[in-house]
Amino acid sequence: MMRWVILSVAVVLLAGVATVVTQLVGGSSAEWDLPAVPKTKGPQPKVVVEGQLTYEFGDMATQKTGTRKWVVKNEGEGDLDIYLGASSCMCTVGKLKKEGSKETIKPGESTEVEVEWKTKDQVGEYGKNVTITTNDPTRPEFKLGVHGQVSAPVMILPQPLDGVVAVGSISTDKPSQISIAVFSPNRPDFKISKITSSKPDLITPNIVPLTAEDQAQLKTKGGHRVNLNVKPGFGQGEFREELIVETDHPDEPKITLTLSGTATGPVSVVPARLRLMALDGRGNASSQVNLLVRGGQTAKFTVAHKPDKLDVDIVPNDAPGAMGRYRMTVSVPPGLPPGVVEDTIILKTDLPGVPEIKVPVSIVVGAG
Repeated sequence: MMRWVILSVAVVLLAGVATVVTQLVGGSSAEWDLPAVPKTKGPQPKVVVEGQLTYEFGDMATQKTGTRKWVVKNEGEGDLDIYLGASSCMCTVGKLKKEGSKETIKPGESTEVEVEWKTKDQVGEYGKNVTITTNDPTRPEFKLGVHGQVSAPVMILPQPLDGVVAVGSISTDKPSQISIAVFSPNRPDFKISKITSSKPDLITPNIVPLTAEDQAQLKTKGGHRVNLNVKPGFGQGEFREELIVETDHPDEPKITLTLSGTATGPVSVVPARLRLMALDGRGNASSQVNLLVRGGQTAKFTVAHKPDKLDVDIVPNDAPGAMGRYRMTVSVPPGLPPGVVEDTIILKTDLPGVPEIKVPVSIVVGAG
């Protein structure tokens, strides 16, 4: 008797499951845009794509959008279904001629598939693609791609890092020159209309075309070399000066750069940067910097700027034969709060062509 009861319950459960499946599947009229399994019998579609599957766009600037269309034909005898598949990144999107992710192409007809890509800030070789799936049993999928080079609208060499161009060393008491290459991969004939520096009395720009050798080395068809002629009078030590380059390039009409380097002169600073580490804020601490004037000349040094609460004292080295040598003592008084001091000691001088000397200072004051 128990067996018959169990059998009856099983029959009822199976009937309920069948009803639910019928309602969810058999009774639904919704169309699902999912790739169909290619038919193995009857008339078959045949997908044909005109042209190369990868479009070579050449050179593009950053933050640009490009589009390319491909003609897709059905040269078979059955209906061809194409579906948008995955793309290689979020910056690349495929689009069918008809809205949605599926399109049916009748025998002998064709449609267009568009790929849109954004270069964003990517610099260098660029390659992206979109996958298209089909119900063609001989070609269940194909990829439509784009490839090329992406660069900034206007290139600067030496290459800036966060807008800062490292230009090396210049002289404080002799004329110097800083040379920068400025060119555009996608607009080699662009013009520089104006150059402004933060020290117009000391920096004079001279713009000349890139030589054939420069162009070959930089792989460009044009451009400019900006030669900055620097007069004596820069402060000795590290410097950061602003340079503004104005152009007729529509994507980069104004370029703001920071020139970073070191100005060297007749005074050697040893060490070039003063570091005092792990000091105890309860006690006194000091360190010395030697100032060595070229040729043993005498000089007058006055402190124009120093970190707050630090003491700076400069005296001549009174040792025999120490002409032109000076000792700068930097003292950290007791009670300085814990923390890091990053600053610069600026010394005024009476030496020709050397209005000032900059000595970077890094001090760490530990907790008591």
